[in-house]
Amino acid sequence: MMGGDLPHNDDWTTSLLTNREFLDVDQHSRQTKVAVSSDKDVVWTSKPEDGDGHYVAIFNRADAAQNLHYTWTQLGIPEGTYRLRDLWEHEDLGTAKGITVTLAAHASVLYRVRP
Repeated sequence: MMGGDLPHNDDWTTSLLTNREFLDVDQHSRQTKVAVSSDKDVVWTSKPEDGDGHYVAIFNRADAAQNLHYTWTQLGIPEGTYRLRDLWEHEDLGTAKGITVTLAAHASVLYRVRP
């Protein structure tokens, strides 16, 4: 649902609303669950419909920037080395044995994690 004036969107808003990688998470994921929840952060995970890896969404709930770190097992993902893709930025981030991210206050990231 979008409550704006669609014919007059700026380019950034249109790109956000038409982000195919995000729409795939929204429309084609399963087994969605909260993996971490505290006053400072929340992490949601789900599985792509094709079964290849995981989606991971991290939210900074704090009023200040935070450095956050999670092991795969904390997120319900088997231990190992995974390839990360930032779905907002359409950018491959290389491989990792966990997730470390610095988020501004109330910011979020959305990743696809693949073996």
